[in-house]
Amino acid sequence: MSGLTVGVSVNNLAEHYNLDDLLRAAVQAEDLGFDAVWVHDAPLGRRTVAAWDPVPVLAALGRETRRVKLATGIYQPHLRNPVTVAQTWATADELSGGRTIMGVGTGAGKSRLVAREYDALAALRPDGTPDPQALYQHRARLFLESVQVIRRLWTEDHVSFDGEFYTLDDVTLGLARPVGRAHPPIVIGAGHYIPKAVGGAVHHMWTEKRAGTWLPGPLERVGELGDGWITVQVTPEEYAGARDRVLAARPEHMRGTPFTLAFNCVVNISEDPDTALAEVDHHLNEFHGPPVPADLVRRWGVVGSPRSVAQQLARYVEQGVSLFQLVIGSSDELGQMKRLGEEVLPLLRDMTGSSAGAVPDIHI
Repeated sequence: MSGLTVGVSVNNLAEHYNLDDLLRAAVQAEDLGFDAVWVHDAPLGRRTVAAWDPVPVLAALGRETRRVKLATGIYQPHLRNPVTVAQTWATADELSGGRTIMGVGTGAGKSRLVAREYDALAALRPDGTPDPQALYQHRARLFLESVQVIRRLWTEDHVSFDGEFYTLDDVTLGLARPVGRAHPPIVIGAGHYIPKAVGGAVHHMWTEKRAGTWLPGPLERVGELGDGWITVQVTPEEYAGARDRVLAARPEHMRGTPFTLAFNCVVNISEDPDTALAEVDHHLNEFHGPPVPADLVRRWGVVGSPRSVAQQLARYVEQGVSLFQLVIGSSDELGQMKRLGEEVLPLLRDMTGSSAGAVPDIHI
């Protein structure tokens, strides 16, 4: 029997949502049988998500919850100092008893918003580093280098590094470094569907040539640097092909170690799939800002009756997915979370023969 970790996002569940609401929602998710709770990273905020820093939020959740995994989807480490990220994350992980999952990625959104996040780096920019907008243009390399630095700080006692963006001279985290146990798994996001019309969460990646296709992203680098892979807006068949590329890229010294395959989707339970999809459409437009193209909404949404939702998720489990990030696309967020926990999770586990909470289950 394989392990399956099903998690729900808890920091965009309602308007006028404060931190106490978030903590209560996470406890409720744990009581409902979810295996993980996810929090977003929105350095400059989003329309329906406050700009709370996810790392101290995870530390608080580590004290409020008992067993659930605590994950970010998606954290942007390259918008911060990697030494500070490694230290503060290790602190939150220790407070949670080693339950955190660092879900990371380059971020997505409209070009203007994504570029503004890099403009914010100017306040921290030491002399001689590239202009923030140059960093924006090279964000993929900046992101991958930040992951490399964080991993080394967690696994090595003395780190010297001379990269394109970061320079370290004999840096150690001391007691903050996880010694004698595995460091928090780094699950890297890669892959987006490019809608037929420009707009929505992938506005900054849209080109006419890419329109209407799923763009894999740097899958080989994910396999080389990560402890897992998470993606969105992909069919099960597309997932399988990309999965093989990620796993084939695992370096020799990391083969035989656990690797997590994860999937993000926006869910809505309703006996009327059209109504459910309309609610997902509303959620995505509220979160990312309109317009979010209809084909992107269909790609991102998993909707229908409890059995239909469970069946759709089970198709991804068949392709190796062991970790889900379920984002609730509904005006009745807490009610939907209750239905997911009580009606969908038992069906999904029964369909897949999976036990709860063991992540990951793939060794290569």
